Amino acid sequence: MSTSTPESADLTVRRTMTGLTVVLGLLTLGLGVAVLVWPDVTLTVVAVLIAIQFFGFGLVQIIRAFADVDAGGAARTIVGVSGALAILLAFLVLRSPLQTVVIIALVVGAWWVFRGVLEIVEGASGTAADRGLSIVLGVISVVAGAIVLLQPELSLEVFVIVVGVWMVLYGIVIVITPIVLSRMR
Repeated sequence: MSTSTPESADLTVRRTMTGLTVVLGLLTLGLGVAVLVWPDVTLTVVAVLIAIQFFGFGLVQIIRAFADVDAGGAARTIVGVSGALAILLAFLVLRSPLQTVVIIALVVGAWWVFRGVLEIVEGASGTAADRGLSIVLGVISVVAGAIVLLQPELSLEVFVIVVGVWMVLYGIVIVITPIVLSRMR
């Protein structure tokens, strides 16, 4: 019979969250590469890829809201609500994937700005170790969201490139974040 100490339980939670974060980063990176390699894909395929990323992000955020017992109640609530909104957006995008590029672009752009601002706020109030990486993720999302929101008449090809570049950059940062943080500890 093994006894579990609070430290070993905390280490297990951190390892699990790190693994989930890396999987989300690899998923996002892979989807971004797929979008950039096949830019002539239909709107339906792009919508499904975006919905998959939203769904994966939402699940990780909800798990993080429950698993991060060191975070305050307000921070956990915001993370959980963010995850729930991501899953809701995934289902809304899948509901009618053949909607116009403008509608999907506005939803995605608004989401990126929302998440980007949350990442920047989280980074500004976080520990020194993860402050810079959170702010970088936030800035990437806000810039990509602003491009999409300010240019809603983008053609499918340009929108697909913006989506692909965002997914690649975001995925890379998500994958390297745990590596950088583990070396700083």
